[in-house]
Amino acid sequence: MPHKIETLRTYFDEVWVKGNVDALKTVLAPDARTRGIMGEMPFAVDDMVELVSMVRELLGPITVDIPVTVDQGDWLSAVVEIKSHAAHSGDPVHVFNHMIVRFDGPKMIELYSGVDSLMLFEQLGLMPENALAIMLGGTRLQ
Repeated sequence: MPHKIETLRTYFDEVWVKGNVDALKTVLAPDARTRGIMGEMPFAVDDMVELVSMVRELLGPITVDIPVTVDQGDWLSAVVEIKSHAAHSGDPVHVFNHMIVRFDGPKMIELYSGVDSLMLFEQLGLMPENALAIMLGGTRLQ
């Protein structure tokens, strides 16, 4: 398996599934930045520790599958399927993330995440069901 795919798998398995934030140092370059998780706000490696903790508090055990990858030059693109359940209710959580990652040698230096946050927060019960359909109809969520 090419090292980029293995590194991305390690990122999800160690950091997100197991909660081992120390593994960030093994998969991310020291000056790595990620975007997309919180809109345009870039996250540095130290910020990821807090983010991982907050997301893992909302979820039960997490499983991750990476069914599709495209590896080209310094870049890796992947479809990531994430399954869990809401920690407070036990309701199932199933979302997709599309990652585009640039590597600097063996480590990831740029990560662009297209996780379906709206669906995640709906499934966690933090947004109303069918929030997207409601907002497409012009209704504001307040």
